[in-house]
Amino acid sequence: MGLALYVHVPFCPQHCPYCAFAVVTGHRELYERYVEAVCGEVRQWWDRRPTGALQTVFIGGGTPSMLAPVQVQQILDSAATVFGIEAQAEITLEANPGTVDAAKFAGLRRAGVNRLSLGVQAFHDADLKNLGRLHSAAEAARAFEAARQADFAALSIDLIFSIPGSSRERWRQTLQHAIDCQPEHISTYSLTLEEGTRFAQRYHQGRLQPVSEDDDAWAYAWTMERLQAAGFEHYEVSNFARPGFRSQHNWGYWHGASYVGVGLSAHSFAGATRSWNTPDIRAYLDAVEHGQSPCIGEEVLEASTLRQEQLWLQLRTCEGVRLARDELRVLQQNAKFQAMLQEGLVLLEASQLYLTPQGFLLADTIGVDIVDMLD
Repeated sequence: MGLALYVHVPFCPQHCPYCAFAVVTGHRELYERYVEAVCGEVRQWWDRRPTGALQTVFIGGGTPSMLAPVQVQQILDSAATVFGIEAQAEITLEANPGTVDAAKFAGLRRAGVNRLSLGVQAFHDADLKNLGRLHSAAEAARAFEAARQADFAALSIDLIFSIPGSSRERWRQTLQHAIDCQPEHISTYSLTLEEGTRFAQRYHQGRLQPVSEDDDAWAYAWTMERLQAAGFEHYEVSNFARPGFRSQHNWGYWHGASYVGVGLSAHSFAGATRSWNTPDIRAYLDAVEHGQSPCIGEEVLEASTLRQEQLWLQLRTCEGVRLARDELRVLQQNAKFQAMLQEGLVLLEASQLYLTPQGFLLADTIGVDIVDMLD
């Protein structure tokens, strides 16, 4: 697995009520200062950079498309100087349909971005309003067409299902509209109530009713069936791709690749060491501008913890996880694991363990259970 770079851009036009990420609304006066700080943090990696040039770069957020293309170019130029970027590297940027137009897409493409992840979330205006999104379904469709004209190597659409107050028919329409756009990649996420968000607050106040477990399971099962019928490979719990268009950056995460994270709240991982930056924008800027690291924490993972993470992450992919001989023996002797096999939740072929389509519905629970069995 090659080296990856994640760049966090926290700026957003609004803070969506379901979002628990480190974001900053307004403060356009900080954009240039933040970009300079990110480039400064990249330069701080010069003496401790992992070996090998970058094979993937992912600029996420937040809403990175709020930056000007020249600012994105500035970040990528710094990364190329310090780490090097492979000629065929996958360079992804997340974009909000309400913050881009044909000119910006063209500028981002010239800056070096070759893969675009468009945060559509829904193709139904009532659902978009419930999610606190500022764009309309029509604007999302126009943004996708403009992105296609900009000649990115791959386009991805992000969608959310199990939206409170929505319906099965709306989700059918949203997913079909996404398929009709003919993207190379689609990511679908079940809306969860994250503590600290406005949705969670409304739930605790009795002002928001989450989607039932039955409706959530239906939406995911129907999504798997519909996207696979449309020619998409279900290569990870939440991700579907046309053949040859898996997200190489995320594939690296799931398979233990080393990655450098720069920007607000970004995480880095190399060998057995994980570190993370401050989530406070002022503290981040002050640290980098004074030549200090914005890192506020670091941990060295024990071999057993690394293996647990590897098991849990790889089990979420279509290729599953290869079990060591002792792990295989322990599971084969475990009654709960045998019940999983009999219920058709997992599939064991020689020493390779996979989730079945039914197992994908319970991926997190099964992953935890497998780790516990082996602990």
